[in-house]
Amino acid sequence: MKTAHAFASSASGKAICIGIASLCFAVSAQAGDGVAAGTVRTPVPVSYDDLNLTNPAGARTLYARLKSAADKACGGRPSGRELQEHLDYQSCYESALSKAVRKVNSGQLQALHRDGADTSAG
Repeated sequence: MKTAHAFASSASGKAICIGIASLCFAVSAQAGDGVAAGTVRTPVPVSYDDLNLTNPAGARTLYARLKSAADKACGGRPSGRELQEHLDYQSCYESALSKAVRKVNSGQLQALHRDGADTSAG
C-alpha cells in the first residue's frame, strides 16, 4: 500500500494518515485518563487505492472512511456529559476531517465536504 501522511504526501498519495503526532489533530485529555492535553490518541491510516475519486460513489466512500478515521483519531465521541469534552472532540473531529479532505485534493471529495455533507461524527 502506498502511504502518505497528512501534509506530507507520497508521490501517488493513495493513503493518508489522520492523527500523526507531528501533524497534531489535537484533542484535550479527559480527566484522569493519563493522556496529556493536546496529544493525538491514535494515528489512523486511510487507504483509497481501491477507489475512483473522479466519480461520486468513490468520493462518498472515501468521505465515509475519513469520517470514521477522524472519529477514531480524536478518541471517539465522549460518552460523558462534560460540555468541554464534547466541544474538544467536535473541534478535533472537524479539523481532522477538513484537513484530510484538503490533503486528498479531489474535487469530488472537496465538493461533497463543502456542499453541506454531514460533518458530525457517528
